[in-house]
Amino acid sequence: MTNQSCFVKIQNHLKFFTNSEKKIAHYVLENYNEILNYTITELAEKVDTSDASVIRFCRSIGYKGYQDFKINMARDIAPANKLLDPELDREDTPEEICQKIFFSEMAVLKDTLAILDIKMLEKAAKMIVAAKRIELFGSGGSALVGMDAQHKFLKVGLKSFVHCDADIQAMSASLLGAGDVAIGISHSGSNRNVVRCMQLAKQQGATTIVMTTQGKSPLLKFADLVLFTATKETAFKSESATARIAQLALVDALVAMVALGDYDNSLYAIGQTRKATSDNKF
Repeated sequence: MTNQSCFVKIQNHLKFFTNSEKKIAHYVLENYNEILNYTITELAEKVDTSDASVIRFCRSIGYKGYQDFKINMARDIAPANKLLDPELDREDTPEEICQKIFFSEMAVLKDTLAILDIKMLEKAAKMIVAAKRIELFGSGGSALVGMDAQHKFLKVGLKSFVHCDADIQAMSASLLGAGDVAIGISHSGSNRNVVRCMQLAKQQGATTIVMTTQGKSPLLKFADLVLFTATKETAFKSESATARIAQLALVDALVAMVALGDYDNSLYAIGQTRKATSDNKF
């Protein structure tokens, strides 16, 4: 069973599906190569069903959820020597590997700049400067981007907070309120923990800012402001370097706007934080 392709698993399971799952199965079989480009919400809308039904469908054929399903679909579709990266070959030299990776990351920065809503970014910067408390939420690679943002906000005098534990993130989100800012970072926009935290923060009256890729996703339902990033990755690389590169660049732009918008205080904070860490340097 485990060695079967997704396509074969779906075909073999057709008579066992519920009516809702059968609708999903038939759509997937008829549009197999396109599914990799869909978020869970987009697939649900195509089939006129719910996100929960899509998840049940994936689990009924042996996958943990939608992302696990897409990872295995991608392995079916992509040649074996393309699984690390769609543009990499097993025969590539170290120089060719570096060129492809660097060009890919430069391309994603260019694409992100092209879709960036500058007015939305300006609004986000103003909200952050005025915030009583800033909380950042993310999982996996996105959590690391949140930690980078916290470090940079502190440098310019803005106290922000990141928690690594999912339960503590949810607890903290539930205690935010009016005047606070919650920043949710999720490449897919479908991370259950980040979505839940942003939902809690919004319910409590906090301003919610979301950093994610374009396309419909559950996270967008709870966003006051959305900052879109581009990506060069495929479905089986949901935590690729290109996603983080785009997010990190967006954080840098946001911090720069914040700092320049409150120049004197930011300059003072930079001096203070440099002095505070100077003993750690030779």
